[in-house]
Amino acid sequence: MTVVISLISSLIAGFVAHYLATSRNQAGELLKFQIQSYSDFIGAASRLAVSRRLGSTVSEEEDLVVLNDAKSRIITCGHPDVVEALIHFWEKGATLEREQEILAYKKLTQVMRASLGHKKFDLFELEVSNALFKLEPSSYSYRAKQSSYNSKHDELEN
Repeated sequence: MTVVISLISSLIAGFVAHYLATSRNQAGELLKFQIQSYSDFIGAASRLAVSRRLGSTVSEEEDLVVLNDAKSRIITCGHPDVVEALIHFWEKGATLEREQEILAYKKLTQVMRASLGHKKFDLFELEVSNALFKLEPSSYSYRAKQSSYNSKHDELEN
């Protein structure tokens, strides 16, 4: 009798271990897919915003394709809160040109972070908007760039 109980216990333990390992593997794959989708969306949205602010439309179509592909993947596999924040951002315009769009984008990034395991508003006190939406770092100098351009231009004329 004890042999039968041991055999049944071993089979149950094997099935439970297999189920837990499969679930963990699926969760890991889903997390990788979510991270890639979030990264692609944020990258394409950032490139589009910078291009539009600089007046360039050279790669806009390609970035729009990547953006919409990532949006579809987020809607398919993203956390429900992320999907809700994405829809809100999209409804606000998604161009990052107006304040309400920037606020919706900031919320979207915070919700993405929370869905990946970070604390919900761990960046709330930081100046994230400045870091996200300033085109150049504070040490960037238009004057240095302009003087460099002028000296090269003067050399070419001589």
